[in-house]
Amino acid sequence: MQPPKPMKPQGAHLRTTDPEVGHETTDISLTGVVAFIVTLMFSGIVLFTVLWGVYHFAITYTEKQDRKEMRDPWVLSQETQIEQKAKQVRTPVNKAAEPASMEPGDSESRVRVSRFPQPRLQTDDVRDLAIMRAAEDMYLNQYIVLDKNSGKVNIPITQAMDALVKKGMPAMQVAPGTELPPAAQGTGIVRPSIESSHSKNHGSPINQR
Repeated sequence: MQPPKPMKPQGAHLRTTDPEVGHETTDISLTGVVAFIVTLMFSGIVLFTVLWGVYHFAITYTEKQDRKEMRDPWVLSQETQIEQKAKQVRTPVNKAAEPASMEPGDSESRVRVSRFPQPRLQTDDVRDLAIMRAAEDMYLNQYIVLDKNSGKVNIPITQAMDALVKKGMPAMQVAPGTELPPAAQGTGIVRPSIESSHSKNHGSPINQR
């Protein structure tokens, strides 16, 4: 058995000296790749520096404006009141219920919103919806005394439905002394019945009268 012959690509024996007919002899330019990476890094550093400068300028300008406003006695007294009320909001009970919302910035925001005159926009729709659902659940599932004098009591909806199924809807009774509407009377229009119309079409005695 003869060993297999080595495989050669087609046209391996052909040679040419024409550069326009030959193939590409170089790979991607390493200098171009390095230059692109260096340019990208330099652009990122410049952009970061510009943004940091803008942010630093904005913070500095805001602090200067706040210091100017704090020179006003009225503004100083209002800010002092807000800080004191914000400290009162940050109680252990509130922190246990809402630990993330009792930060200094959040508590001051809540105090500022509470001081804003009505009508106000909804500031925390998730919390408002949770409070509304809790109130509805309590009203639907608990006993609540509505009127002690008349004995009106709100019972859970499940018991109310069971009582309605067992007893049924209360019958409507007319109060004594109430005038009932008059009974319906005829309009005086006589409509022929099916039998009379059939007899009329066939010349029955009814038609001859």
